[in-house]
Amino acid sequence: MAPWDLLALTFILMFHTQDVFCQTSDDVKSLLTQILTTDSYNKFVRPSDNHSLPTNVYCSMFLVSITDIDEVKEKMTTTAYLELVWDDTYFVWTPGNYNGINYVYIPQSEIWKPDIALKNGFTKMKELGDKFILAYVYFDGEVYWYPYEVFETKCSIDISYFPFDEQICDIKLGVWSSTHHEISVQMGERGMILDEYQENGEWHIVKTQAETFLNDVGESQVVFKIHVKRKPEYHLYNMVLPVILLSLLAVFTFVIPVDSGEKMGFCMTMFLAFAVFLTIVGAQLPASSTQSLLSKYLIFLVVIGTLIIMFTAIELRINYRNTESFPIPTWLKLLVKTSRIIHCRQPCSISRNKKSTIAPSSIQVTKVSTLDSEDPEQLGKDIPDQSHSYEDSSDNIEWTDVVSALDFYFFWLFLITDILGTIIMLASGYALSKK
Repeated sequence: MAPWDLLALTFILMFHTQDVFCQTSDDVKSLLTQILTTDSYNKFVRPSDNHSLPTNVYCSMFLVSITDIDEVKEKMTTTAYLELVWDDTYFVWTPGNYNGINYVYIPQSEIWKPDIALKNGFTKMKELGDKFILAYVYFDGEVYWYPYEVFETKCSIDISYFPFDEQICDIKLGVWSSTHHEISVQMGERGMILDEYQENGEWHIVKTQAETFLNDVGESQVVFKIHVKRKPEYHLYNMVLPVILLSLLAVFTFVIPVDSGEKMGFCMTMFLAFAVFLTIVGAQLPASSTQSLLSKYLIFLVVIGTLIIMFTAIELRINYRNTESFPIPTWLKLLVKTSRIIHCRQPCSISRNKKSTIAPSSIQVTKVSTLDSEDPEQLGKDIPDQSHSYEDSSDNIEWTDVVSALDFYFFWLFLITDILGTIIMLASGYALSKK
């Protein structure tokens, strides 16, 4: 190797090795001893050179999951960890004095921390984090603390559009004892972060929001708002759909003949099924003066079931009446005739055509027989009056015919009411929940 090449290689090696440090445990011990012992670091003293100025604490939240939203207790349970950042002026060092140590890990119990707590917690207040959690402390005094928590917070539940409801729940974090003149909690750069969020099976996050404000007593707070929307598929398949099918079965009470003896028992069974579903829904919702959409729909079906039972009892009462003791009113006869026309429009027209075609042949036979008769006064008397006989058969109406006609009218009345009520209440509730 040429002398000039050897000299160049020597300079290169000297240049690249001048910034290489060999950090040892002794360097870390020396650094911690200097700050904690020599400099008399006190975790009970707010780390600020000027105590007339507040210490700014920047708070962000990494949401991991929404564990549960309890509508009855009005409680939301979430799993998340916080990112709290502040400047600790007492934890500052020069990296060159300690072989280039830029940061150290300190247990959270050994350094000063802001007295931040959950302000709208559902259970008793406790310290954030745990003893084993380490804080990242950089050489310029910047501290990063990541406490991991399961937050149980109060949440006002609005059940007006259940199961198409949307809820907005808050997680309020703020200083407990210090004022905003001492500690000012600010929102982090990213607010609520969903990078590690695991989707919930019942709730979908619509959006999140974070804001900072001062409460009435001058305490600084940061509020994380979670806007969630319920996934209604579970309730639609397991609750709404069976109720709709039961409501259709209840209408078919009017298809069962009165003489079968099962009419009243069938409609009572349907009514009790509605009452059971109403009890199940009531147990899943908070006790509130506001009725949910599903509760209103069940009450609507219970009212229909009550009317069906009432009309069925009336039909059973009048079915065994005697027309001689209780003459049928004209308006009921009109209903029966109208139901016969609607119910058998084609058969009635066919029967009339048959009678009109049969009449001439019968008349012809009668005329032939009367020509051979010696008494001409009998001419025309033996000819049957077809129109008169048809009118007599149409006027021969019994109370059983009235019940049959009422079954026909009530079936279509309640069926149309049930379908329209279902469409209006569920579709309108879904549309209103989207606004």
